[in-house]
Amino acid sequence: ARARWTFSLLYGCGLRISEIASNTMGGFFCRKDAQYEDRWWLEIVGKGDKVRIIPITNELLAELIRYRREYGLAPLPVPGDTTPLVLTIAGKPKPLTRSALHGIIKRVFQATAETTALRGEDMAHQVERLRRASAHWLRHTAGSRMADAQMDLRHVRDNLGHESLTTTSVYLHSSDDARHRETEEKHRLDW
Repeated sequence: ARARWTFSLLYGCGLRISEIASNTMGGFFCRKDAQYEDRWWLEIVGKGDKVRIIPITNELLAELIRYRREYGLAPLPVPGDTTPLVLTIAGKPKPLTRSALHGIIKRVFQATAETTALRGEDMAHQVERLRRASAHWLRHTAGSRMADAQMDLRHVRDNLGHESLTTTSVYLHSSDDARHRETEEKHRLDW
């Protein structure tokens, strides 16, 4: 459950490993969109101490609920919840270090590489890619998949917390509601 949730955060939100280590469940919040539908978001402090909000799709919200139930927590966090985004195996409310999170990611990729290697020599290239994979690789893949799905690049920029796509993109601002709707439609975990 912990590995699945970690991968969901890294890929589904495009988070950096340091952002998972330094933020809490208290960053999740719900607000109504223009059609008065509940939309979940995650507010995090990211690189350069910049605050950003990330759309939490219904699919990712289901993963959050699943993960929290595994640890005997209420299905949804409340404002001010100090529970780390990823808990220790014992469920102690102590944040995992970047190194510990990196270890989870590497173990999953290594196990996947070993399983893939069993499929034969023609998978050698894939096996090597999996052995080199990292948390940042998931973030890069998330951004690439959002762009490949023809998601508005301003939304991709905002979701990933990038400064700009080009020098002129600083003048472009996307609507949060439109960004959430498009993320929901075009960026899937597909477990």
